[in-house]
Amino acid sequence: MPPKYNFIDLFCGIGGFHQALSSLGHECVFASDKDKHCRETYKLNYTIEPAGDITKVVPESIPSFDILCAGFPCQPFSHAGYQQGFEDSRGNLFWNICRIVEHHNPRYMILENVKNLATHDKGNTWKIIKNNIDALGYHTYSDVLILNTLHLNVPQNRERVLILCKRKDLGELPPRPTIPKKSTLRMTRAVADIIIEQPRDTMSAKHVECERIWNAFVKLLIDNNVETPKFPIWTEYFDVVPPENDPKYVKYKNWIDKNRKLYTEHPFLRQWLVDSRKSERWTGAVRKMEWQTGNFEAGDCLNRHLWSLRPSGIRVKKADYVPTLVAMNQTPVYGPERRMLSPRELLRCQSFPDDFQYDESRIFKQVGNAVNVDMIKAAARFLIHDHDLLT
Repeated sequence: MPPKYNFIDLFCGIGGFHQALSSLGHECVFASDKDKHCRETYKLNYTIEPAGDITKVVPESIPSFDILCAGFPCQPFSHAGYQQGFEDSRGNLFWNICRIVEHHNPRYMILENVKNLATHDKGNTWKIIKNNIDALGYHTYSDVLILNTLHLNVPQNRERVLILCKRKDLGELPPRPTIPKKSTLRMTRAVADIIIEQPRDTMSAKHVECERIWNAFVKLLIDNNVETPKFPIWTEYFDVVPPENDPKYVKYKNWIDKNRKLYTEHPFLRQWLVDSRKSERWTGAVRKMEWQTGNFEAGDCLNRHLWSLRPSGIRVKKADYVPTLVAMNQTPVYGPERRMLSPRELLRCQSFPDDFQYDESRIFKQVGNAVNVDMIKAAARFLIHDHDLLT
């Protein structure tokens, strides 16, 4: 019979940790999040009312627990802060985790963070975290463990640092697993597998206009047998020669020169550029485009792929998996149905069940910030239940 433990859910968001741990039979006895809307969603789904700001929570007020879960924000550490250790008073949220662990001495910790934590502050941040985990009396791996949801056959490219900790008196950690490269993965699920039929028009007028203009661009290149550009298309430089000392030109000379060459060598693009610039909706970043689906095929267009409006421009990808979901609403368009992915489909990309309840006006930010349920479930099964990480 597998063990059943109590856990706490810090920086709980909408409960990715809760979904994962409770599915393995463990019970949540405390949750906390500073965002009141996340607390409302959490209570709606789990009947637990999370506490607010963790910095104001007294460790003694938290019920006894066995597993600490936290998707804590990555904040900078100063060298002085490192030396002060648990006495650091600058408010770094990691220290609040340390204080709770000092008081409760749980059996395990499962911490999740962005991939950047591995190299943050030239590796100093990870060094401080690891040394403090060791000082608290826990084993963790010397090198950060980076897992992608693609490793778990989830159609989202989401790399995250997992910090798995086991109290030293309970024995050693399992051997550090080998994580395969993304290029070697053989996914059996794709975006089509998370699609729910709901024929509603969710593309904005700006989306529709961008689709029309860039589809025309792709058709022109295909019809004229132009090789698929392997560089970002920056139309602002098609007919502009930047000064040699322009900082942006100095930094991106290779790409800008390739854009200039594409335009000057193919006169048929001139009328397309003139007509496109007449559109009031085709302004700003959407005048840039990255085609990341490989070489053009006959009849290719945005409607065969997954694409999104991003601060860096239009990005077109194969409809095999979605890019990393983020708190900003950069919801991808599912080209085959000419619509944006729905909140339920985005939740499926984060491995949440279909009975999860949400406020549609808030869910886009919340799902982008969430931890992936399947990733945490795999981590817990590996750390606590002696299962392989990726099976």
